[in-house]
Amino acid sequence: MRRGAGYEAIRMKKKKSKTFCFVSLGCPKNLVDSESMFGILLSQGYELVSEDHPADLVLINTCGFIADAREEAAAEITRALQRKKKGEVSRVVVCGCLIPAEGEKLLERFPGVDAWVGPFDEPRIGEITGTLPTITRVVPSAGGEALPVVQPSFHHHRRRTLPFFDKVRLTLTQPHVAYLKIAEGCDRFCSYCAIPGIRGRFVSKPMEVIEEELDTLAESGVREVVLIAQETTFWGSDLEGGYHLADLLRRLREKNAVDWIRVLYAYPTGWNEDLIAQFAAPKTPGQTWVLPYIDLPLQHSCDRILKRMNRQTGCAETKELLSRLRESIPDLVLRSTFIVGFPGETEEEFRDLLAFVRHQRFQRCGVFAYSAEKGTPAAAFEDQIDPETKQRRREELYKVTAEISRRYADSRVGTRADVLVDAPVIDKEGGIAEGMFLGRSWAEAPDIDPVIYLTTDAQPGEMVSAEIVLTSDLDLIAADTDLSSDAP
Repeated sequence: MRRGAGYEAIRMKKKKSKTFCFVSLGCPKNLVDSESMFGILLSQGYELVSEDHPADLVLINTCGFIADAREEAAAEITRALQRKKKGEVSRVVVCGCLIPAEGEKLLERFPGVDAWVGPFDEPRIGEITGTLPTITRVVPSAGGEALPVVQPSFHHHRRRTLPFFDKVRLTLTQPHVAYLKIAEGCDRFCSYCAIPGIRGRFVSKPMEVIEEELDTLAESGVREVVLIAQETTFWGSDLEGGYHLADLLRRLREKNAVDWIRVLYAYPTGWNEDLIAQFAAPKTPGQTWVLPYIDLPLQHSCDRILKRMNRQTGCAETKELLSRLRESIPDLVLRSTFIVGFPGETEEEFRDLLAFVRHQRFQRCGVFAYSAEKGTPAAAFEDQIDPETKQRRREELYKVTAEISRRYADSRVGTRADVLVDAPVIDKEGGIAEGMFLGRSWAEAPDIDPVIYLTTDAQPGEMVSAEIVLTSDLDLIAADTDLSSDAP
C-alpha cells in the first residue's frame, strides 16, 4: 500500500517552517504506524506536502516481509536519494520493517540516508528527526553527480514487545474509514514467517485504550473501523482477566460509536461459540454492526505441509470450523490466503489444495508463491521448489479463486445492500465522473477487495441502499434506490 502521493499540503493557521512528505508501504498495520509518526511530526511543527513537492524531510515507512516488498522499498529509497542529490529534499529518513530484515548492510547500500529507524524506535521519530546528523562532505558518484555523504544514525533496538503510540495519529485513509490496531507482534512462529523477529512477541492493546481510540475516530467522522493485528483472534489472551476477542467485539458493538466494525487477520484458532455469535448478530438499531466478513488466512490444506509450516490447525479442524461459521453466520463472506510452492510441496499436495479451494468457495482469496525469507526455518529446508513451478502453481490457483469470486459477484445481481460511499469515480481524462462513485458493502474490505461502482447523489462518507444491477469482472455496478436517506 502506497501513501503520500495523493495528499495535498495540510495548512495550519500558523505557517510552518519545516515541511515533510511521507510514503507508507506495506500492510494496514504498517499504515497505522505511519499515521502515528505522521501525527508526531505534525505536532512538532512539520507541515505535510505532496510527495513530489520540495521538502525538508522525506520519511519512508517500509515493509520487509517478502522480497517484493523489499524491492519496492529499495526503489522508493533510491528515488528519494535522487531527489536529495538534486537539492529537492534535505533529509531522508527510512523507517519500518526493512531495518530489522536487512540490518546494517543498508548503511553501505544507501549511504545518503540520514537516519534508519526500526519498528521499536518509531515512537521516537520526533526526537530522532530533531537531531539528524549533518552532511559531512559531498563526493562525486560514479556517474559524476554530487552524492551527499552523511554520518547516518541507525536505530534498531530489540525489545520483547513494540510499544503502542497511536494516540497522536492522524489518519491517511478516507475520512470515514480507519484501521485500529488491537495488538502488536506475534507468537505463532510459522516456519516461513519473519514477523516475530521483526515485530516482537504478541501483546494486546488494553480494551480501554481501544475504546478511547474508537471514540476519537468516531468523533472525527469515521463510520467503518477495521480491527487489525498480526492475528486478531489472539487478542486478550495476555491481558489480566483472561479476555477474548468476543469480549472486545461485544463491548464495541454496545458502544455504538461507529456504523461498521470489520475484522481482519483472524487466525483459525480461538473460535468459540461466543466469538461466532458476535459475527452472527444481526444489524440492530442502537448497536454497531460487526460485519459478517471473516478474513481467515489458512495458507494450505494438506496436513503434512501445514505441519512443516508450523501452523497449529490441521485440515479436518479447519473444515469443521468453516462449516460452523457458514451454518451460524448469515450472509457470511470468507476471505483467505494460501501459499503455493512451499518447500517439499508435491504436485499431488498442490492438487489437493486446488480441490480444497474449489470445494470451500472462498468469496475472497489471496494467492502467494512461497518466498524464502532469511532467518526463517523454512528457508533452510533442502527441498525448495524451483521458481517456475511456484509461479505456475500460483497462476493456476489464482485462476480458480478468481472464477469463484466472479461467480459470487454474478450471484449478487438483483440483490440490495447498504453501500458506504468512498470516493468519486475519476474518468479517463482525469476529471470527476458526475454522479458516479466507488463504494463498498459488508462484503468488500477497503484496498484489497473488488469495489462497487455506484450511481448516486450521495457524497463520500454517506451510506445508501443500492440495488446491484451488473458486474464488471469482479466488481459490481449498482444504483442508489433511495437517494433521500442515509442507511443505518
